[in-house]
Amino acid sequence: MHQSGQNLYVQAQVGGERVGFPVFAVREIVHVPPISRVPRAPRWLRGVVALRGQTIPIVCLRERFGMEPAPPSPQMRVVIAEVHGQPVGFLVDSVQTVRHFADEEIEPPTALLLNEQNSYIEAIGHDGDQLVLLLQPDALLDHKQVERLRQLEQAA
Repeated sequence: MHQSGQNLYVQAQVGGERVGFPVFAVREIVHVPPISRVPRAPRWLRGVVALRGQTIPIVCLRERFGMEPAPPSPQMRVVIAEVHGQPVGFLVDSVQTVRHFADEEIEPPTALLLNEQNSYIEAIGHDGDQLVLLLQPDALLDHKQVERLRQLEQAA
């Protein structure tokens, strides 16, 4: 489950929900750059961006979670994280803070949360009376999806 001793997460807002990316998986956080659309891509794949000489796919977390996309806002950010060794940008409504969770503030997801569609939830963090869905970036996209993203990047 979570890496003991780490428990350090970048907290972001996605459609009214608080999510956390493990700091060790986050490469950087950037303002939303111009995004080039990719034909016939899944709806949740916004497109690709050129960042520091690399082409990086951008995944809209709202759409990946089955929510409606939000109109662009100045608070939106892209969290660049490693997914199966590949940099992937995750579009979020805003980034709030980096927070360390004590072991007792983290619990495994309940059985109701554990299904194929949301296996990306590694744990639930308690931040006061707020719950934070602690994400497992490698589970946000499976190996086939990452391979398909690589192919789309090369075509772009």
